[in-house]
Amino acid sequence: MFQGLFQRKRLLSERQAALLDALRANLVEVQTALERLGADVTEADRQVLRDTLEHLEELFLLVIAGEFNSGKSSFINALLGETVLAEGVTPTTDKITLLRHGDEASETLKEPFLVERTYPAAILRQLVIVDTPGTNAVIRRHEELTRRFVPRSDLVLFTTSADRPFTESEREFLELIKEWGKKIVLILNKVDILETEEDVHEVVRFVSDNARILLGTTPEVFPVSARMAQRARKADNESVRSELRGISRFDAIEDYIINTLDQETRVRLKLLSPLGVAERLTSTYLAAVEERLGVLRDDFATLDNIDQQLQIFREDLNNDVQYHLNEIDTLLRDFEQRGNQFMDDHIKLTRIPQLMQGDALKREFEQTVVGDLPQELDKRIQIMVDWSVEKNLRLWQNITDFIARRRVPEHGEQVIGQVGGAFDYNRGATLDAISNAATGVLATYDRKAEAQKLVEEIHSSLAYTAGAEVVALGVGAGLVALFTTVALDFTGILFGTVLAIGGLFILPAKKRQAKQELHQRVTEMREQIQGDIQKQFQKETDQSLERIREAISPYTRFVRGKREQLTGIQRTLSDLDVGQNKLRAEIEA
Repeated sequence: MFQGLFQRKRLLSERQAALLDALRANLVEVQTALERLGADVTEADRQVLRDTLEHLEELFLLVIAGEFNSGKSSFINALLGETVLAEGVTPTTDKITLLRHGDEASETLKEPFLVERTYPAAILRQLVIVDTPGTNAVIRRHEELTRRFVPRSDLVLFTTSADRPFTESEREFLELIKEWGKKIVLILNKVDILETEEDVHEVVRFVSDNARILLGTTPEVFPVSARMAQRARKADNESVRSELRGISRFDAIEDYIINTLDQETRVRLKLLSPLGVAERLTSTYLAAVEERLGVLRDDFATLDNIDQQLQIFREDLNNDVQYHLNEIDTLLRDFEQRGNQFMDDHIKLTRIPQLMQGDALKREFEQTVVGDLPQELDKRIQIMVDWSVEKNLRLWQNITDFIARRRVPEHGEQVIGQVGGAFDYNRGATLDAISNAATGVLATYDRKAEAQKLVEEIHSSLAYTAGAEVVALGVGAGLVALFTTVALDFTGILFGTVLAIGGLFILPAKKRQAKQELHQRVTEMREQIQGDIQKQFQKETDQSLERIREAISPYTRFVRGKREQLTGIQRTLSDLDVGQNKLRAEIEA
């Protein structure tokens, strides 16, 4: 069975083994943190993390990448000293090939797009060489395969061709390698087509300068001619072989791979490679979490705004209800004043004959005192009801507008799109459901029916106070009927008193008593009306606000639950980021 570099513990120092254990623990914690994000983590990133953990103790992985026709296969063949891989001017494979050491040549299909080949080359005792499909091949599957395999590499030899060095597509792919924190060495192939040494230096300088700008560091650049190196190995004449070998410039890259990449250097790169994966995934999802927390902060601001609107709604309702009650109070006070004036005008000795005419007195009382009071009272209550219904409707419209504006994320769209859309989808679905429900409420809101319901409830609440007539006749008519009866009762009592005792001495006192009784009854009625109407409108307000809070409760629960979850993941990823920085410093030391 194949034994990896780190599986042979005798090859590791105690410090290196401790760093490996710490690195593995960090990767496992990253995996656990990403599992908490659920569907927001892409399957590609999950697979990269699984592969990294699985191959953590594999032999050193040297990945050869580059564009199609940049000479990757010919370079590998030159490195192995034999034509092991097919070469051609068209894409020769759509598979990734792992070259391992073996006593004899063999080939095994590990996965649909992954081939493992063994070959008895000495260099393969120290490392595994990975041949990848061209990154710019017409068959786009090639590029996808290469991009997925880059995170597993410990060192990337990126080949570019002297006839078209550092193309735009190569820049893009190098940026991807940089994101994963991989060490990159540039191979400038086909330098044999350049005519002079100055031409070689110029192209090398061009590649080096552009790589430094792109990567932020200056990677090693090795100018080679893989074709000449292969020809040198096949040459029978020693002088010819030596000449071709010099033209190929291949000794420098072989020395780098075999000698410069010694045991300690390979271990260091082997540790830095999975660390780069951990750093990349941690930073990517930490940025995504923080972007989403930013979205949720705006969502909380929206919920606070809604709460403020509900509070303002309640305060406005209380203030406006009091205004309408004051209007009703004015109507009742005017009624009382007309009643007092009626008694002053009619309850006196000179009007005793008229007091004896009850029906005429009643008609005059209704015309003079009552007048249009029943209609004015009912009108005022109806105005209150219509106002309340309209205000409630506007509140629903405002809430619907607020929710609609939050249906499209305002922050983090790019990051969210990169790392999976479960958060965006769930949040959007929640807002859509609430918005649709609110829209449904508005569409089915019947102003007349709501107003009639509220009027009936107010009538019902006042029925006990004013008598059963309130329900049948309306608030105004019911109350006025009661007041009329009370007033006429006073005149009847007063008339009986005059006949029995004589009004000369008793009449003024009885008039004062009648006024006091009328005042007391009107005061009781006014207080009762105000109390009952306030209570009814308070009940309606509570029910309306409760319906709104219940309607947005899925949104509220989503925002609060997600914030709690993401805040915990943010702390974990931040701690892992700190640990990774510490690990990098220790490994590089």
